[in-house]
Amino acid sequence: MLADLFRPAWKSKSVEKRLKAIAAFDSNNKEHQEKLVQMATNDEDVNVCIAAIQQLKSAPALHEISLQHGNDKKTQTVCSVAAKRLDDLMGESASLNPQEFDDMLKSYPELSVRVAAHAETPAVREQAIQGLPSQQLIEVLSATAFTDSRQQIAKMLTGIEALESARKIIRGKDKNAERIIKTKIEECRELEHQQAEKLETVNELIEEVEYLSSRDDWLPEFMPRCVAHCKRWDNLDFEISSESKQRYQAARNILDAQYKDRLTVKVTQESQQEIVDELKSLLENVADRDLETSIELLAETKEKHEDMRFNWDSLALISSPDFGLLNDYQQMIAVLKSAIQLVEQVVPLFSQVSTQENADSEKDETQVKHAQLQKPVRALSSALNKLNWPSTYGVLQLETELQEQLAEWTAAKKDAAESYERQLTLVHKNISSIFHFAKIGNLTRAKQMCVRVEKALDNFTGKDAAALKTRYEEAFETLGDMGDWKSFATEPKYVELCEKMEQLIGSKTHPDKQFNEMKALQQQWKELGNSDISEQYWPRFKEASDKVYQPCEVFFNERRELRKNNLAQREKHVEEMRELAEQSKPENNPDYKAVEASVRSISSHFTNIKDVEHKAGQKQWEQFSTFKDQVYDNLNIEYEANIALKQELIKQAAALVEEDAKEENLTALKTLQHRWKQIGVTKRKDDQKAWKEFKKQGDQVFGKIQEVRQGQRAETDEQLNAYRDIIKSIQTLAKTATELSEADHQFTELQASYAELPDLPEQLPEKLTEGIQRDYRNACSQFDECHDRIINNIRKGQLDALRQKAELCTQLEALYASAEEKTPDAKQLKDIENQWDSITLDDSDFNKRIEARRKSAATLTDRSEVTAERRLMCIKLEIAKGAETPVEDKSERMKFQLEQMNESGLGLQALNNAEQLKSMELDWLCMPGAEPQQQLALDKRFWRAFES
Repeated sequence: MLADLFRPAWKSKSVEKRLKAIAAFDSNNKEHQEKLVQMATNDEDVNVCIAAIQQLKSAPALHEISLQHGNDKKTQTVCSVAAKRLDDLMGESASLNPQEFDDMLKSYPELSVRVAAHAETPAVREQAIQGLPSQQLIEVLSATAFTDSRQQIAKMLTGIEALESARKIIRGKDKNAERIIKTKIEECRELEHQQAEKLETVNELIEEVEYLSSRDDWLPEFMPRCVAHCKRWDNLDFEISSESKQRYQAARNILDAQYKDRLTVKVTQESQQEIVDELKSLLENVADRDLETSIELLAETKEKHEDMRFNWDSLALISSPDFGLLNDYQQMIAVLKSAIQLVEQVVPLFSQVSTQENADSEKDETQVKHAQLQKPVRALSSALNKLNWPSTYGVLQLETELQEQLAEWTAAKKDAAESYERQLTLVHKNISSIFHFAKIGNLTRAKQMCVRVEKALDNFTGKDAAALKTRYEEAFETLGDMGDWKSFATEPKYVELCEKMEQLIGSKTHPDKQFNEMKALQQQWKELGNSDISEQYWPRFKEASDKVYQPCEVFFNERRELRKNNLAQREKHVEEMRELAEQSKPENNPDYKAVEASVRSISSHFTNIKDVEHKAGQKQWEQFSTFKDQVYDNLNIEYEANIALKQELIKQAAALVEEDAKEENLTALKTLQHRWKQIGVTKRKDDQKAWKEFKKQGDQVFGKIQEVRQGQRAETDEQLNAYRDIIKSIQTLAKTATELSEADHQFTELQASYAELPDLPEQLPEKLTEGIQRDYRNACSQFDECHDRIINNIRKGQLDALRQKAELCTQLEALYASAEEKTPDAKQLKDIENQWDSITLDDSDFNKRIEARRKSAATLTDRSEVTAERRLMCIKLEIAKGAETPVEDKSERMKFQLEQMNESGLGLQALNNAEQLKSMELDWLCMPGAEPQQQLALDKRFWRAFES
């Protein structure tokens, strides 16, 4: 008995005392918390356990309680309440600090999801989220109310399935997180699409290599196709599965062996063709050579002839040449040999004639005797008759010159006499010119004629020489007499030229112009000729000329230095072009697009440097052009190979045109277009021509597919429009509906019409189908909102009418209370009745309940119970809304809360929802009024709590 008497209240056998003890415990007292743990864990009464749990602030203890095992209802209830209390505790900002959260996560890792979902501190939530798998992240996303956690999880999630699940959970709750998830889903789908394209490319290449390796008949187009295929495979920049690699390599080994054999034959045949082409080119070159060049290049030509024969014989051992090619080779090699033999025969002939001419070099050419040319003529004629040079190889320039030389030697003797007479006549004419120029005063021209006559006199002998000498002496004497007179006449001109030259000294004109003016004056001095008077004024003229030239010389030196520097700068570009020519060789695997750009850039820089010495600049230009031509020769090899690949693609596109129109053709066309873009550089003109043809074929393929699509699209559009019309009708209804029953009727009909529509075609894009379905759902949601809006408007109107009638009831109750035992004033009653009838209240339930209050106004005399009931309703509302209770009712509030804890342990927290608040509002309006002196105060108290 004594033990029971002094037992603490929390260990009392009375449930009520234990509940009061729990209510009295200090939640911040550690000892009290330990007692609460014991009560929550061990107490037999479920309400005591729940009340203790509600007071606990230890998260580990709550977690341990939530993990209790048992199938009985009490254990399950306790575990559920402990779990909920733990979630609420973690959501309270001041309940746990970050270190306590960290310790709890280390001790109970399984709490990571709950901590991540409910912890108030962002840093704690972020730490808990780290390391969670996708499934748990989705659980947190579903449970958490924190925006930052949602966005963090959205950023961490990977995998299309997890992202789609998260998108469904977050839809309409968090636009930012939803946007992040949507972006990541699009990225995943784009990645999947890229992976599919890569796999398609690999499968396409494997199928192609297997096809090529399985062909026994090797077609000519297979060679460039193999090269392009291998280049595509080698250029793949993504990881390929080992199975695909093995499958590809097996076929590739077979193809490489076939390609190597075919390449050997092809290279051999190409080499044989190159020999024939080179031989043809050499014959064209030999045909254009003159006699001097043919003799000079004789040794080189013989060496090339022997090399070609040796190379041809070596290649013939590897692969037999084509019959036509062999015939061309044999014919051309014989023609070349005949031309070489002709040169070998004429060389000694010309050496013999040259020796005879040197022996007679002191005589005039006309003195060469006909007998000296007879033997060379016969030998040359015989050599020309033996020449085998068909006209198909053009005109042999050497033969033409030799025929001309033969004709010249044959006519030499005949022409000798005629030439002698012509020269004699010319000398007499020159002597006559001396007389003529001496008489007109042109002494310079007369002296020039004297020089010519003196040179020609030694070529004549006998009486002709004597006659010429006599006439020449007379003319020379006449020239001397005229020279004395001219000196007198020309002195003023020499003085004038000296003065003009002196005026140029110190001139500010440009050195080029000044130099030209100086040269012009010097030319005028020269035209006056030599005379005694010219020798007299020459020192003066010479001194002035030197002074004029001094500034010009400085200018010319500077210009020479500039041209020298420009030449050195251009030499750098020559070296760059030489290096480019070396780098662009096919064996160096150059980047031909870069080569094209480089050759243009170097050429532009070279040509921009213009002021150089003409002779050196011309030589440099020729050297630069040679290297540039080498670069373009290397580019031409790539151009031809690439244009051949494009021609093959044109053939494949043309084959697609011939096939029946189908969607697969469009895919094949896109593949061809992709392959077209991957082909390297080509000549612009050839590329444009090929592109026009390729585009023409592609347009035809696309046109045929478009015709098929147009037929399908018309039917599809009709179906889509039917769906869209219904959706638009629902949207219009949602915007315009005001009458509830009519709106519901129309919406039901539209839904039925939508359900009866045929299914959309499966080939429609998924985004389009999803868009139709999304628009329909949105339209339905809009109507639902419209429906709710109409109902709310109706309810609001009914509630307003109910409040007005409740106010009239209050007036009526006050009127009856003030009259006490007397009958209330009839006029006032009539006014209230008129106002009552003017208020429309269609809701039958509302009307029934407010009529009951109206009747109670006259019949209810003791309103103390109603007053207590209304006061209790105010307390319930203040507890539910967390509002303050007046001082006079605080004890009643505490009493009521304890009673509630005894019954359920959950208090009135569940009352705080819209439906229950509406119910309380309706009860307050319809229940009988309190005592008149308290009704107004209670009304204010109720509506203040209701609106808080």
